[in-house]
Amino acid sequence: PVLIDRANPDVKPITEFDKFVDVLRSSGQDVVIDGELTAGDKAQLDAYACLLSEKLAPALQYSLWVDDLNYSTVTQYWYSSKLTFPYSLYYVEKRRSRYLRLLGARSPKQLLGQALHTLNLLSAKLGDSKYFCGNKPSSLDALVLGYLAPLLRLPFPHDTLQMHLSACPNLVRFVESTISIYLPMGEEELKRQRAEKRLWTTRLQRAEQERKVESGAEANKESE
Repeated sequence: PVLIDRANPDVKPITEFDKFVDVLRSSGQDVVIDGELTAGDKAQLDAYACLLSEKLAPALQYSLWVDDLNYSTVTQYWYSSKLTFPYSLYYVEKRRSRYLRLLGARSPKQLLGQALHTLNLLSAKLGDSKYFCGNKPSSLDALVLGYLAPLLRLPFPHDTLQMHLSACPNLVRFVESTISIYLPMGEEELKRQRAEKRLWTTRLQRAEQERKVESGAEANKESE
């Protein structure tokens, strides 16, 4: 999201989540985000924000940008199709190179293990509640949704992290119910989503064939 203060044109647009939340917390709206939380609750929110940034974000970045099959099947096409020429020619590869440098020293096994543990902690924190801090949404709910919704819905060929999330029914329920309440889709958007689903199904089938070919080649090497 981008927050623009039209009453103060000299103020730069806000895109960072922390600054976005600070503005919403201090604004004079009828409903102020986190307005009913105690200082202890807000400290816990900050702790979970750090956990997500350090343990879940790297695994999601790896799935999107470093994993070869996920990148070629989903990320490259997804980003390039939304960018105009000439950005579509170089921006996506430039961003991938950045994540390759950032995550190169960390093993996939380590990243996945930390992410799975984080999902388990989130599931335990949510429990049977509708939201993470009671009966009303907080900034933590917005932050968690930003991580979990793409992870749940993107059609990854390599989907270990996605499958683990799908096995946490309370987290799936949280994502689906929050989207239906706060981000409902209109008929045109639903129609476009159905059309795109057919495209992603075709790309996933092609990726599955490539994965079988790769597995067969590796098995042949081991038998030689």
